[in-house]
Amino acid sequence: MRRIMMALVCAAILVTDARADVTVLAVRLGASDVVALARFYDAAFGLKEIDRVGNPATEIIMRFGATVAEAKAGASPEFLVQKREGVANDPMHHAIFRVSDLAATVAAAKAACATVDRDVTAVSIGGAPIKIAMLVDPQGNALEIMELPKELTHLPH
Repeated sequence: MRRIMMALVCAAILVTDARADVTVLAVRLGASDVVALARFYDAAFGLKEIDRVGNPATEIIMRFGATVAEAKAGASPEFLVQKREGVANDPMHHAIFRVSDLAATVAAAKAACATVDRDVTAVSIGGAPIKIAMLVDPQGNALEIMELPKELTHLPH
């Protein structure tokens, strides 16, 4: 009994500690041409290159910001475009972007060579009308673009 109680206490401590300071650090997507895909994410979504690994580049690290200096100084999660052999073939692995204007974002992504997998649809999440579009970036990665009502700060689950 004492061992069971100790295990329960340890499990409770681990669960509490594991969730205490968790935040999103980064999203990673693959590319056969990381430089070209980084240009796409800059043109379509405004991500700026803040660092790169390798010469030629095997990974480009990006972050949101109006300028490269602002992105480097910022605290948004990083977007990592990493060298991948072959093409993406699993639409489940993808990045999800929250945007203020879905139509404008889809247009910008298409202009930067994304393809539309699913046109804009409205769905109800937690009773709120959410607009969603599914895109595919030039390297085959699936992207989900969401526009929430302006009064919401997050998805209402």
